[in-house]
Amino acid sequence: MTDRRRIVVTVAADGTVSAETKGILGADCLDYIAVLEELLDARVVQSAYTADHDRTTTYVSDRQELRDVDRA
Repeated sequence: MTDRRRIVVTVAADGTVSAETKGILGADCLDYIAVLEELLDARVVQSAYTADHDRTTTYVSDRQELRDVDRA
C-alpha cells in the first residue's frame, strides 16, 4: 500500500502556521516549501526533516520471460 501525498497545515490560536508533509519521500518534500510560502503569503522560519525524508520510492518490475526449452 502506498501513502497518499498530503500536506497537513495547522494554524495555532496565536496565528502561527505549521505544515508537515506526509507520504512525500526523499527530498521531494522540499519542493513544497515554495508552494506553501506562496499559498500562505508567508516565509519559512524553521524547517526539519520527517522520517519520510530518509525513505525512498522503489519500483518493482513484474516481467516474466517465457522460453521454449524443448527447442535446441
